[in-house]
Amino acid sequence: MAPDRVVCGGDRMRAVSVAERTENRWRGGYVPAELNGFVGRRELLSTAKAKLADPRVRLLSLTGTGGTGKTRLAMRLAHEARRSYRDGVWWVDLASLVDPSLVGRAIVGALPIDDVSAREFGDVLITALADRALLLMLDNCEHLIEAIAPLVIRLLRGCPDLRIVATSRVPLRCEGEHLLDVPPLSVPADPEHAVTSEYEAMRLFEARACAARADFTITAENTADVARLARLLDGIPLAIELAAPLVRVMGLPEIVSLLSTFRFRTTAKEVGAPAHHRTLWDSFEWSYQLCSKDEQLLWTRLAVFAGSFTAAAAVAVASDDTLDAAQVPMILRELVGKNIVVAETDSSPTRYTMLSTVREYGQARLSSPEKHEPVSPPDRPVPETGDASAAYRRLRTHFLHRAGHFGRDWYGPDETRYLWEAGQDLPNYRAVLDRCAVATTLEEAADGARIAVALATLRLWFFGGSLGEGLRALLRADEALVRNDGPDPLRLTVLAKAGWIALCLGDQANAENLLDRCRVLASRLTGGAEADGALAGYAFFTGAADLFVLGAPAVLERFAEAAADLAAADDPGTVPMAEMFHAIAAAFMAAEADALAITERHLADTRAHGAPWSITWAQWARAVAELRHGDPKTSVAMFRSALRAQWDMGDRWGSTWCVESLAWGAVTRGHFEEAALLLGAAHNMQHTLGVTISRLQPWARAHAACVDQARVALGEAYRITEGYGMEMDVDAVVDLALGQPSAPRADASPPRAVTPLLSEKQQAVAELIADGKTDKQIASALFLSPRTVQSHVSAILRRLGFTSRTEIAKWVVERQREPSGGL
Repeated sequence: MAPDRVVCGGDRMRAVSVAERTENRWRGGYVPAELNGFVGRRELLSTAKAKLADPRVRLLSLTGTGGTGKTRLAMRLAHEARRSYRDGVWWVDLASLVDPSLVGRAIVGALPIDDVSAREFGDVLITALADRALLLMLDNCEHLIEAIAPLVIRLLRGCPDLRIVATSRVPLRCEGEHLLDVPPLSVPADPEHAVTSEYEAMRLFEARACAARADFTITAENTADVARLARLLDGIPLAIELAAPLVRVMGLPEIVSLLSTFRFRTTAKEVGAPAHHRTLWDSFEWSYQLCSKDEQLLWTRLAVFAGSFTAAAAVAVASDDTLDAAQVPMILRELVGKNIVVAETDSSPTRYTMLSTVREYGQARLSSPEKHEPVSPPDRPVPETGDASAAYRRLRTHFLHRAGHFGRDWYGPDETRYLWEAGQDLPNYRAVLDRCAVATTLEEAADGARIAVALATLRLWFFGGSLGEGLRALLRADEALVRNDGPDPLRLTVLAKAGWIALCLGDQANAENLLDRCRVLASRLTGGAEADGALAGYAFFTGAADLFVLGAPAVLERFAEAAADLAAADDPGTVPMAEMFHAIAAAFMAAEADALAITERHLADTRAHGAPWSITWAQWARAVAELRHGDPKTSVAMFRSALRAQWDMGDRWGSTWCVESLAWGAVTRGHFEEAALLLGAAHNMQHTLGVTISRLQPWARAHAACVDQARVALGEAYRITEGYGMEMDVDAVVDLALGQPSAPRADASPPRAVTPLLSEKQQAVAELIADGKTDKQIASALFLSPRTVQSHVSAILRRLGFTSRTEIAKWVVERQREPSGGL
């Protein structure tokens, strides 16, 4: 026994006992028990634990928008960290605290501190914690930042063994803070093909729905509905937990339908929940009240964007006399810091976006008649305010200017960049076009029509393989013009563009109807600059109709005249298309000398302008002429060059026709099995695009001749081989068309001979992977869509026989070290 326990008598022994009891009060700490299971977040939890294990991290803030599960993650982190802290893990819930001056008292009250002095609470905490090793969890800090931040700094400086974890919708912004963002749970991009185990949001819904109804389970029949619900709620855990109990009273399709309209108030939580977690609306209202007036105003105005946007777009759409343009970027950064807006820093320039639920709240606030007072949730339509109308008008004006610029100036080195940028903004264009389609004023209807025309001139819908969408957008624009007494020249321009797209789809009935309507409008025009431009566009449409429907040689002269008329009418965006179709018509129908001369001249012009996409189609036309009049091997090489570039760009429309034409080239060279495979594959690709080749003259003639020759050569095997082609993976089809069969998988490193299998674009992708770039960063650097980058990565893995990006990076580094260098 220790001497001090026997020498000092009873009083001394009692004093030791009190000290021991005090120490026992610290051990273990206090963290609220979890009321239900912890779902997902394994990787995020591991990251948080790793950060706490780093001696340099003494303040860790878990940040994220409302309802993303910061508290749940912190609670699980606290439970798992208890054994690492001698004096325990202590939980302090600050959600209900209103007075910032009482933060110190709230923390003291949550700890086993006995102090009845009049000292300031910060001093009390430093005295009590100076020699203790503990983890302090501060939950729901966002509304008390001004008081919490300086106190946290004092505590960390005065208590060397103290660690602090804070949950907050905004960073504390104090020295030594490390941030860990808590995003929404993962949701499927395609609800129809979702696998429950792959998505945290679906697993959470299943767990909470099972708690509400014991027999609930996700099955093959309801998986798609659960996936739709998870996407509808943005993967926000709070929203999912609020919605899951509805399975007790209705079926999943009904829940999806209900939440599509009433998700803010329908999802109500039990009375014991914090006030700002009772409904999804309450959660966003809490965040809104934490913003300054300028931040609130910017939030609501940015909500008019349907997709992501740049800082420049934010300035154009959100600024006016009440919100200075110079201040918008700084306020935008504040909204990013408060997790209202998400910055996609992988893009260049940086793009910003909102969760759809956050955007919907902002739209409701923008449309509220009393936007600075508490408003009701959007359970029913609210009349649009002047501020909302002005914001949507600025949105329309901004994208009208952008589309107009793209439509006029696309023919040049920036061609693919313009297409990429327009593709990034496609959700915004769609939203603007949707509003303009129901316009009640001529100004709005005309703006919508001009945007649709400009995007068609840019060939945006061709590039993305969504011609049906472009056709519908133009037809809806014309309906709005008719409803608002729109001018005939603009209507003629719109319908001529629509007719051109209908022809490209092989939709003859629609094209003929549009041709008749254009003919009537053209007969009513009496002259003037706008009328001349519309008539020139109409001439281009009629030339395209003659080419696609009749395949008659007379179209050569018609396209030459249309190009001249368009140039005279100052329509620089459509002139290159008229010249391209002139070259295509010559390739198919002109005599040898003219076919070769016209296609060569067009190819030289596209190269002189440095227009990468246009060059591929000029190569295609030149290859058709070479196939008819020259060397088939040269023709195939040019088709392959065009296909390689178009596939790398993500142009699925052009790639489809290159695959088809390479089947023609295969037959000409006597490679009949290859031709049958490519014909089957091209048929499948055309079906995906919604194109009917049998109605596209003279494509249909070349196709029929190719099929006839292959059938004669292969007999019954033709049908079987063509069927194989229809079932081929599209990447494998492109490999075959390029004469580059996919490399077989093998455990050994690929031989040097594999190197040429990577296209120039794939080489660039591989090098960026080796640099540690993400798919988004690669897409931004190469002006590709993230989906196209993913396609390239899959092709590289397959060709090199690898299974991971790490292997690609290692392979690139090894090749760069070799004397020859490069890929």
